[in-house]
Amino acid sequence: MKKINYLLISIILTFLLSNKSYSLDNNNELQLLKEEHIFFCKNLNSTSISNIGRNWKIEKKSKYLQLLIDETSQQTLQIKTLYRSNQIQKIIFTYFKKSKIPFIEIRSNKNCEIQSLRKIIYNDKFIPQEIHTVNNVKYNIDSIKFLNPELPKFEADRNKNIIALIDTGINYNLNVFHPNIAVKNKKILGFDFWDNDDKPFDSDPRQNSFYPRHHGTTIFSVLAREAPNSFIAPYRFPALDMCKFQELVKHIAGNSIRLVNLSMGSNKLQDWSCFEKAAKVNKNIIFVVSAGNNGFDIDKEPIYPASLDLKNILTVTSSDQSGRLGRGSNYGKNSVDFMIPAERIEVIDHRGVKSFTGGTSYAAPRLVALISRYIEKNPNCTNDEIYAFLKKRAVQRDKKLTKYGWIPDPLDNYLIN
Repeated sequence: MKKINYLLISIILTFLLSNKSYSLDNNNELQLLKEEHIFFCKNLNSTSISNIGRNWKIEKKSKYLQLLIDETSQQTLQIKTLYRSNQIQKIIFTYFKKSKIPFIEIRSNKNCEIQSLRKIIYNDKFIPQEIHTVNNVKYNIDSIKFLNPELPKFEADRNKNIIALIDTGINYNLNVFHPNIAVKNKKILGFDFWDNDDKPFDSDPRQNSFYPRHHGTTIFSVLAREAPNSFIAPYRFPALDMCKFQELVKHIAGNSIRLVNLSMGSNKLQDWSCFEKAAKVNKNIIFVVSAGNNGFDIDKEPIYPASLDLKNILTVTSSDQSGRLGRGSNYGKNSVDFMIPAERIEVIDHRGVKSFTGGTSYAAPRLVALISRYIEKNPNCTNDEIYAFLKKRAVQRDKKLTKYGWIPDPLDNYLIN
């Protein structure tokens, strides 16, 4: 830890002071920054840093984590040390504004050589807009990842035979998806209940804000392929306030959408209590929910909302092409309704690249697409008629795994026409 070079710290400080890319032109400024942080570099493992120029105070300290506070600038520095076989493998510096808003991350190897440097750009409402990846040799911006880009323009509305997709959003800049996006008043029909705006762009920063994960785009691609005549309204789920699910479901109901894909869940019932209330009120909406990928019986170890006992929730798990339970897929003879082949599914990912993936998250859109095609041919059908159709399509295999059985080929229009 004591070998951290001064150049690393000077880069950190430069980014704290400016939104511009780093430059070595001003050597005097660079020298001042290095001198200011010599003490900090040499005393990362010290129990006292009272003489440091930026007024950092140790809030928490352990072998794996250091948390430092600078009350003057209202900034927090988190230093995580990752080990393998008791040897340092990586050191991660993360700077936060007002203790909770991450804005700079620098990853170093065990010799404290920079591996990556990223910065998040926010708008005035602290909604993340961009992630800048900085070249650690030239110290300029290598690439920009957009997190909340402008919406595409659509010429005509498409607001019939709609599927609501509740997930992490979609990459609506991919032209290949535009024919399948639901449109109302020439704008995307849907909403971002995470950032509270009309841009449901695919991003899940919960694990790491600087390397957000993407999920909704691949789900969208399955729906678009298997229900080609349906239109999909993307909703980014309210991760920061799960009770906003009541608003979300109200928005779906207000647009006369009766079919929802929900490929997500958790083991905390309280996270889904507001969703449960909304689903109970809106009995005409069918929610198709993934069973989860924990590899256990959710009758005994519940996953929500999959384990909620509501008639308008259909829970689906994944199988291989032979009807065997997918590796790691959850099951339950009371909680899981159907099993769908979804262990190797072609998708289009967030980059617009074709790839293969699988699991219960992808079993859900396959069942949703089957239901959507049935509704397309039978627009006046009731929910009970939909359930009866699905039961007829199912083959009962192992009664310990699901309630109604396995649907071998959800792309087959048998019993629809």
